[in-house]
This record gives sequence, C-alpha cells and structure tokens, in this order.
Amino acid sequence: MTLILVQSPKGGVGSTFMTAQLAIRLAKQGLQVAAIDCTGQDSLKLHFGLRPAQPLGLPGEVVPQALVVLGVALMSGDDLQREITHGTPASLASQFPPERVTIIDVASSDRRLMDALMPLATVHLCVLTPSPAAIATLPLTDPGKPVIELQRTLFILNQLDDRLKLSRDTSKFLGELLGDKLVGSVRRDEAVNQSLAMLQQIGRFAPSSVVLHDLAALTAVIAHRCGFVSDAPDNAPDNALAGAKADALAGTGVPE
Repeated sequence: MTLILVQSPKGGVGSTFMTAQLAIRLAKQGLQVAAIDCTGQDSLKLHFGLRPAQPLGLPGEVVPQALVVLGVALMSGDDLQREITHGTPASLASQFPPERVTIIDVASSDRRLMDALMPLATVHLCVLTPSPAAIATLPLTDPGKPVIELQRTLFILNQLDDRLKLSRDTSKFLGELLGDKLVGSVRRDEAVNQSLAMLQQIGRFAPSSVVLHDLAALTAVIAHRCGFVSDAPDNAPDNALAGAKADALAGTGVPE
C-alpha cells in the first residue's frame, strides 16, 4: 500500500494542485493511482478538467470509467470521514488497496483526519509558498515537534517567483532550514489559474508552461522516496531551482 498525504499549512494554498499533478504524472508511469479530495472544497476535479457539478465516487466503491481521468481514479473523501468516525484502524486501512497509489488532499485544519492517516502514510507532502506566512506556520505542521524531525514529512515550495527578492530570500531560507526535506519547487505561472478558468488540465492548456518541467523533476524525487524507482534523480530539486532562476533572469519565468 502506498498512501501519500498532501496538505498546505493553515491559510496556505497549493495542495489540491499538487495532488492532481502528482497523481497524473504517477499514472503516466503506469501506476494504478487514485486521488481523493478531503478538503471540503470539492475542487480537485477542476484540475482534471471536470465541471464543478460532476459527482465523484467513494473510496470503497468501484469507480465508473467516466471518473477515471488521465489514468487517475477521482474520489470523494466523504467515505473516509465516516470511516475515521465510526470505523476501526483495520477498516480504515482496507480503504487503500495494496496495488494502488492513493493520494489524498487533506484540509489544512483537519487534524483528526491527519492523525488517523499518518500511521498509514508512506509520505506526507507539505506545500509551502515563498512568503513570511509559510515560515510562520511551519511549527503547525505537527504541533510540538520540530519539522526537521518529522520522519515522513517532506516539503514542496509552490509559486516560486525568482524575480521577487522576498520570494528568492524565502526560498533560500527554507532550503537552508529544511535541507533535503525540501524536495522541489514549482514556479509561479498564471497559466495554472487560466487553465482552471477554462476547465482544462494545465498540460493540455499550456504545454510549454514552466511548471511542467518543475513538476516532472518533483515527481521523480517523490517516486524515488516512495520506492517506485531505484535510482535517485540527479539533483532534481536543485535543477528545478536553477531552471527557475535562469528563466527569471531571461525574463521568461512568469508569463505577463
């Protein structure tokens, strides 16, 4: 069983985008992947080009073919919420078939769900933005525990804009603070929001977007951490950061 939890700090953004993009890229590698929306916002489907009114299947049921999008089975988190309230640890674990990679988008404030799922998790991905608020909320990742000592928690920097001094400085600080627990960065690109507005997946709406390169590097690192591949990618997070800086200096890092 492979269970990946994705979460933004309280008040943060980006976990839903990362859940969708990681699921799509792992599915492209031939893995059986499910993505579950537990945020309560029901917005995960939008990153797959589905309309807001489209219902999703539940984790314990057979997902209709129409809801398998880009190789990813899309599911609602309602069943999981009921399971942690009325079920047992064994019944909760049974929601995640051993042959499947399950990626769950968890609301930042849902401590109860996190506490129930963390013992089952292969990895917990915390999505940060390059801002003072991201640094201020780091202690809330797992209250009472230093972030550097969280064994299964890794960090992703989202919406990096290397043209901005604060963004650069925050990125540098987080890199020094978190070390190899910061597994990658994704640059800011307005095409992400534009693709959502057009109900299209970013890879189809903007195939030349800078975020696609960053997501490929990030997925390679996470696939290695989860044991899907045996060879570690060569400095994938560093390459993504270097690419961001090079594009920013060239004036192409973020579309106008």
